[in-house]
Amino acid sequence: MATKQSPRTPTQPADLNAPFFDLREVAWLMKCSVDTVRREIAAGRLPCSQRTKGSKIRVSRADLDAYHEATRLVVLPPRRATRKPARAAA
Repeated sequence: MATKQSPRTPTQPADLNAPFFDLREVAWLMKCSVDTVRREIAAGRLPCSQRTKGSKIRVSRADLDAYHEATRLVVLPPRRATRKPARAAA
């Protein structure tokens, strides 16, 4: 018996080079939940496309790439420890 998959379950896109992705595919690409994708869109950090109210929300490949570039973590070089000068003997 086939089970119905939840609409919040991330799914792998059929074509990774597609120009647009739906929310479940974006969640799979970002390795997060669909709710996280919705929060990022609501906060304005991830642009989306939507034809009419109530239709499927789509995110373009260009917007997804720009989001990844803007939120990417940069590894800083290690700080050099500064030594305090030795205390003068009394």
